[in-house]
Amino acid sequence: MVFPLVFIGILGAVVAAAVNQRKRSNQSWEAAARRLGIVLKPTNGVWGAFGRPSMTGTVDGLTVTIDTHQSNDNTVTRYRVGYPSLGLGLKAKRQHAFARLGALLGFQDIEVGDPIFDQAIILKGDYPDRIVSYLTPSRRLAISGLIEHYSGTTITDRAISYSKRGLVGDADELVSTMQRLVSVAQELRGVDPYSSEAADRRLAGDVGEALEILERAPASGDPFVDFSRKQQAGEMRHARGETRGGRQVFEELKRRAPSDPEVDRWSKHRAPEPSAAPDPTETIGDAATVAEHLFRKENYSFDTMEIFEAEYEGKAVSWSGELKRLRRFDHDRDFGDGPGVKAVFSIAALGTDLYAGRIVDAIVRLPDGAEHQLEIGSRYSFRGTLSRCDPAMRNLFITGASLV
Repeated sequence: MVFPLVFIGILGAVVAAAVNQRKRSNQSWEAAARRLGIVLKPTNGVWGAFGRPSMTGTVDGLTVTIDTHQSNDNTVTRYRVGYPSLGLGLKAKRQHAFARLGALLGFQDIEVGDPIFDQAIILKGDYPDRIVSYLTPSRRLAISGLIEHYSGTTITDRAISYSKRGLVGDADELVSTMQRLVSVAQELRGVDPYSSEAADRRLAGDVGEALEILERAPASGDPFVDFSRKQQAGEMRHARGETRGGRQVFEELKRRAPSDPEVDRWSKHRAPEPSAAPDPTETIGDAATVAEHLFRKENYSFDTMEIFEAEYEGKAVSWSGELKRLRRFDHDRDFGDGPGVKAVFSIAALGTDLYAGRIVDAIVRLPDGAEHQLEIGSRYSFRGTLSRCDPAMRNLFITGASLV
């Protein structure tokens, strides 16, 4: 008789613990629903604890749902943000090796001409030309950032959906995930002109101009659009070497999205302690080696920044690349007072055959008058000092450079 009683006691303790854990999860769902301003549907299950929680409602004019689903005996937490049809037949999700191989074999994978985006995203749709026009730099940045950190995301003409294995029992995570999805959905619905212009300038290597556009922009009146603007501004402050200012932006965002993985990591970023000045006569490795180390597929943007600051900032380089753009300046928001020349060189193409085409650019400050020696499309060698890095755009900034 002793063994059955012990067994029943252990079983009862296990069941009680499971019931208590599930009740705590239910309380978290109730808290998340209140914070999002949506409705939690009653849970009908054993002892009022083991039903499938679900909440739905309208957030910022969009229909949102968070629920659970059983898949092969596993619980999955699902998020969905719906919006009016884009009319493109669009479907976008994270790129992977087999999909890239499929594209080589003739399966559809629309390319927009942005190597960073094309490498990260599988893109399908009914109207390829219209999709390419629709995916402005700000929309591409929003989509790739979302899919980078929430890899189970699928974006279609009518909704953004994200699934995570397990029952999410933390209110902060439920709210933060929905915050990110709604912000991206608003970018898809109608481009914020300030974010769009800033993304164009940032892609061209003009980080200072892009930051100024966002920080001078009037409040949009939409907290989700403002969240997206601040996220971009925080990244750009880090890219300009303004670590404290960038961290403060993300600390503010963390109050709205406390469990967003990107916001959390950037809010904790610290510049490394100053070290001895590097020998200016010693140059580091070739551009391709440095680029592969910084921008390998596994690195998130904050990983790249940490590597750059620890191992490459302030180091001399002697590289070469194909000239893409140049302009003379008397003052530049990235390089400061002139006169000088701001030149953009393509210095490396990353990856194996499956992932070829990810281009890394160097934004180089050359002396005044160098523009007379340069021709767009030609290849040149230069020597200078690595000063900054914009991980999201795969741009490296080089100061004090000269042609060799």
